[in-house]
Amino acid sequence: MILELLESVTGIFVVVYDGQHGLRYTLGRARDVVPPGVHFKLPIVQKIAVQDTRHTTLDLEPQVIQLSDDLVYEVDCKVLYQIIDLRRAEIEVDELVTAMQNRVVLAIQQVVQTQDRESVKDTEAMSQAIRTRLMGMEEQWGVRILQLGFSNISPSPTTLEITQLDLLAREKLSLYRHFREQGLAEDSSVALISGAVVALGTEIASPLAPQRRSEETAAVERIVKLSEQSEPKTQEEDTIVDTPDAGDDE
Repeated sequence: MILELLESVTGIFVVVYDGQHGLRYTLGRARDVVPPGVHFKLPIVQKIAVQDTRHTTLDLEPQVIQLSDDLVYEVDCKVLYQIIDLRRAEIEVDELVTAMQNRVVLAIQQVVQTQDRESVKDTEAMSQAIRTRLMGMEEQWGVRILQLGFSNISPSPTTLEITQLDLLAREKLSLYRHFREQGLAEDSSVALISGAVVALGTEIASPLAPQRRSEETAAVERIVKLSEQSEPKTQEEDTIVDTPDAGDDE
């Protein structure tokens, strides 16, 4: 506290703490990088810009991104970085943190937008693709991306509803194909999949009513046979021999 007060009053030295480094400017030109400690400078002539060089987490806002198949996902990504070249971090870019946020967000959008509902599940591949796009930034700005990963990738409520409807449609199509392969008629298969109730005991006022009832009955019987998963039981039949009654000889 006292050092900070003296530093602001006198202006003849700068305190660089552990986890920090400073870049000394003389008459506006960048000179040397100074390590932690107390460093004296000439007022007005020299300036020392101090930056954290520890591992730092980059705060990114959650993003809403549309995939290549028009589904919308909410994406939240975390980035851990470190300044490894203070001279470049100070000279090559203005407001390093803000610039990194913009570059990382742009890289995330470019990678995620090319995915679909299946490939978006491979977070490891997407993280690697994002880091590849950021390699130029790391070299130019003197930073290193230590870790990059997704803390959340989830579909929006509308996308979740669409996904569930798609899964339901796929399941119904699979059942329909299964019923057709087993020899059921098209209308009977559709009725069973859609959950229609087959009325077996209701009289239908139509000339084709008996034929329709027989077809529906046959369809139900086939479904019952398909649903029986147990092996057929073997039953032993008892042989009954009828012997005539013996009468008295007269």
